[in-house]
Amino acid sequence: MNMYRNIDRSKIQFDFIVHKEGIFDNEIKNMGGNVFKLDYINKIGPYSYKKQLEKFFKEHSEYKIIHSHLNQVTGIVLEVAKKCKIPIRIAHSHNTKASGNFITKIYKAHLGKKIKENATINLACGEAAGKWLYKTEPFIIIKNGINLEKFKFNNLYREEIRTELKIDDDKVIIGHVGRFEAQKNHKFIIDIFNNIVKKNKNYILVLIGTGKLKEEIMVKVKTYGIEENVKFLDVRDDVYKIYSAMDFFLFPSLHEGFPLTLIEAQASGLKIICSDRISENTNITKKIKYISLNKNAEYWANYILNLECTRNADISELYAQEYGDKENAKLLEDVYLSNFNKL
Repeated sequence: MNMYRNIDRSKIQFDFIVHKEGIFDNEIKNMGGNVFKLDYINKIGPYSYKKQLEKFFKEHSEYKIIHSHLNQVTGIVLEVAKKCKIPIRIAHSHNTKASGNFITKIYKAHLGKKIKENATINLACGEAAGKWLYKTEPFIIIKNGINLEKFKFNNLYREEIRTELKIDDDKVIIGHVGRFEAQKNHKFIIDIFNNIVKKNKNYILVLIGTGKLKEEIMVKVKTYGIEENVKFLDVRDDVYKIYSAMDFFLFPSLHEGFPLTLIEAQASGLKIICSDRISENTNITKKIKYISLNKNAEYWANYILNLECTRNADISELYAQEYGDKENAKLLEDVYLSNFNKL
């Protein structure tokens, strides 16, 4: 969406294939795009998934570019796109590890091997994500750019969100933004926060996102008896305001590519407590502390409890390292147009 909002839509228009309703559907349509909904691969199986993609591409033969963000599953998408004679087929890596059980990972690895023979362009959000998906194949890095000014700390946003959530000014908010999947390590977040609340009830945890594990995490919160200190929010289009309401950002993921949320949190000037599984290349503003996941929840909790609630709202380094949305939209635009003009 950051790319779509900033790309020259007189030259390039995006349509989206998604698997469920989204909060951006109306915005997309207002900007001239279409949103098509297909079934999840894990709901209908790979054979039916390929058939529905093939049917879609044949019914919509106007597309010259297909740009897939499904990591290893991109292999099956681009295989069908090639069969349907779509000339420009882009793979985009956003991760450094496959999710799922042992069998799922084996199957995803099989799909990932299809990328080499079916992609015409390889993109990645960072160096580690590119090397993971493409191995020795060349790739182009398009950074996860955001509207830096929008995410910059704003005291009016802080007051607005705290009023909405009924959180007093003297409370300390620990925030997390991420879908409720195993990769994001929400169980450990709750373990950490339970240790914090045992020692200081002045802390509030705000979790933003949806996902299949959300109910399980809500049960875990109730089991600990800390539900008064934890707030669950769905995906929102004003998340940039919520960062201003936070005091710290907690991110103990098991694996990531180059997470957009860490750019957002840094733009807001937050101190970030992050797992050491995340590349230190993410530490653009030197606000991130990396802690080993071998350390227990109490260790993480004590570290957070000893942090001062101070903020550095300087975003000049993010601009200097080209994490603005406009710069990266222009790079993506150049990739599209330079390849389209060769047709």
